[in-house]
Amino acid sequence: MMYCCQLVQTSIRSTRNLRHRRHRYRQISSIIIQQSSCISSFNSTTTPKCLHLHCTSSKRQLQQRIRFQSGKPPSIQRKQRLTISHANHLLQTHKLTSQQLCHHSHNLATFGEHSLHLNAYVKLVSLEDVLHQAQLSQQRIENGQRKSALDGLPVTIKANIAVGRWWGMPHSSSKILMDAHDVHDDNTIDDIEEKEAVYESDIARKLLKECGAVLIGITNMDEFGMGSLGLNSGVPSLQQISSDNHCYNNSNTNNGDGIDEDSNDSKQQQQQYYLNKKQHFNPTYNPLPWMHRLSMMQSHNQHHLYNHDLDQYWIEQIQNSTVYNPHGISDQIALEELLDEIRYWTRQQQQQQQQQQESPLNDHCDGNTNMSNAEALRNDYYSTATSSSPLLSTGGSSSGAAATIAHGSALLSIGTDTGGSLRLPSAWTSTVGFKPTYGTFSRYGVVSYASSLDTVGFVTGSVECARIGWECLTGNGCDDGGRRNLNGNDDDDVERSWVDSNKSRDATARVYHDDRYYGLITSQQQRQQQPSTTDTTKPLANIRIGIPNAFSLHETPPLIAKTWSAAANTLQNVGGATLVPIPESIISSEWIKLSCASYYVLACAEASSNLSRYDGVRFGLDVNLNDFANLDHVQGNEEYHPLADMTALEEKISTTRVLGFGDEVQRRVLAGTSVLSSDRFHTHYEAAAVVRAKVSQSIERAFRSATMNSSGVNGEDGKVDVMLVPTALSFPCTLNPLLGDRMMEDMDPTAAFGNDVMTIPISLGGFPSISVPFSTHDDDNSDRREMKDVVGLQVFGMRGSEDIILQVAEAMNNNSWLTHPHPKAC
Repeated sequence: MMYCCQLVQTSIRSTRNLRHRRHRYRQISSIIIQQSSCISSFNSTTTPKCLHLHCTSSKRQLQQRIRFQSGKPPSIQRKQRLTISHANHLLQTHKLTSQQLCHHSHNLATFGEHSLHLNAYVKLVSLEDVLHQAQLSQQRIENGQRKSALDGLPVTIKANIAVGRWWGMPHSSSKILMDAHDVHDDNTIDDIEEKEAVYESDIARKLLKECGAVLIGITNMDEFGMGSLGLNSGVPSLQQISSDNHCYNNSNTNNGDGIDEDSNDSKQQQQQYYLNKKQHFNPTYNPLPWMHRLSMMQSHNQHHLYNHDLDQYWIEQIQNSTVYNPHGISDQIALEELLDEIRYWTRQQQQQQQQQQESPLNDHCDGNTNMSNAEALRNDYYSTATSSSPLLSTGGSSSGAAATIAHGSALLSIGTDTGGSLRLPSAWTSTVGFKPTYGTFSRYGVVSYASSLDTVGFVTGSVECARIGWECLTGNGCDDGGRRNLNGNDDDDVERSWVDSNKSRDATARVYHDDRYYGLITSQQQRQQQPSTTDTTKPLANIRIGIPNAFSLHETPPLIAKTWSAAANTLQNVGGATLVPIPESIISSEWIKLSCASYYVLACAEASSNLSRYDGVRFGLDVNLNDFANLDHVQGNEEYHPLADMTALEEKISTTRVLGFGDEVQRRVLAGTSVLSSDRFHTHYEAAAVVRAKVSQSIERAFRSATMNSSGVNGEDGKVDVMLVPTALSFPCTLNPLLGDRMMEDMDPTAAFGNDVMTIPISLGGFPSISVPFSTHDDDNSDRREMKDVVGLQVFGMRGSEDIILQVAEAMNNNSWLTHPHPKAC
């Protein structure tokens, strides 16, 4: 009773308004009375210890929530991610094996999908196959034949990239490319190897075969890369597929020989069920809120090891990892309470009930999904104890890639960046998103969205990890961003044979083009521009960093502007760089503002052309028109009825696209078709192309030319090597699945188009860029920090200047609170 009174008093004091205090008192009193009635039903002679633990944990959790609601966030212990260099150190010193590391990553991925409900994956490689890959890597490590620094490390790849036998038919999170075999994906490694050769992208071959990385799974994304919030995935989540497969497997009749007689009919019914759902609304959730909560649950011994013996901390964390508790949480009651809260906010209980009601085979599901009294009590508590949803958006379109790195289930995640698809999610998940120069990595095997803008990049946990990934993916005998130097000579005056059909099958790849024609900076010129000083305390001496006034928009929030200024001062005072303001006369803010409109005109036009192949005849769903007419959401809906003058072929194409494309894809395809029409081509498309050229030329004028040395000669002292700007002008928006289709609480859906306003100008010019998390807080106050205190800042430079960009980003990342000292790779 005293415990209950303390909770009521603490909660009442946190509410200032008298009227709200009375309402709060009635809410909490009703909850406590219900809890007391439930507690009285237990046998007091058998459960006092368990009840005591439950009350202690509930008191701690409720007090933390009340403190959060009263404006005082609970103490947050920052949790450092495992880096590539630290993982290499543990592997090289034989403190861990690749199998143990990859098994831990697979446990994290499974826990994130089925317990945290992150929806970061659309496919998880089976544990057997993951351990088989890791075993081969471990043998190479023990024999001293390791392929690269990524050999034996867990990685993930985006759903729009073909990955050979693991993901030979990428569906880009679109229903129009999701075949029935994707739902019943139970192939073993022996079955896969017996199949014929399947489609494999150049970047996947480079990462998995040449570098030896271990694939954990395929990450979720906005459908065809169209979206900036991670809300437009058109395929079911792994949790939903697992639940549906359980129902359908129970429905199959089995004869004495173990053969499913009705398996074909069941698969057809299951495919019909998926087609019957107009839109699979499965957003990817930001793992940062749950990672902070999980870090608070760790024991004192774990915190002590983390601060004093980082090697032993990760060894115990990885070796003791289980699929149900990969984070090593000793307080099981607190963990269960967190998982209950996640299930409530992600509407898992409601979705399971709805699935069984909609499923044509719901009679065969043996699970009892009726909400119990305890679950109803918890739901009432969460609705009163918290006023807003704790779920945050990851950004898009590479939402799954950023979520896997933020959660720790992968050390490097390959994705694509069209207008900021890698950098925006990185800024919102406190990770590092790297977009190299357009054409650096071949797009062969990547599902096209906007061909002149799509760029293959990756997400990592730190800038040092990004440098290791960059060196591995562009190394192995290659020079200048993946070029094959057959003559073994780095002299630019020596003619080189660059065309190698085995290295790139993309006509836009840099392997086919002369850097001097495109104004690119080669690796030799980068070495000339790098500082020659031996002062290690000033790593950025003789590097000029530009601060463009054109990117200082009126809509920039004060906290982002403050962090931008603090990062620039850090690079100048600590790194020794020279800050150069870039006036409006060089880069005009008007062109920057027009770049967003130009991007959407060009991207939609190219998407309309690229997606025209999905017509159900050559590619896409093979929809039976008779079955389509019987779908629930088609009957009585005039928007799905074909026009009277349609031919049979036109009706099939229209039906395939209406059923297969999501709402956002349909909007952009129609917009692109409109701007390509004869009456709008000159006024819209050509005008957008002119804006793109103007933006690219104005940014080029601000950079020092490729022939300049580091001393700044030829009267170009006003030119810079790189520029520093914010990655986004907004913070992660709140998602609330309880609101239905209106997921966002604090952002207008139309405002999502402006999320990429800071990244689009860089993408239009094909410039390399990297987004780095930065905070203005000191380490002394790191335990009182909210997630919105971390701002993503991007460093970008001239085409081909990736090494300089990484050097500046490392200096900025090393002076941020996000960095923790760790041993170098052996």
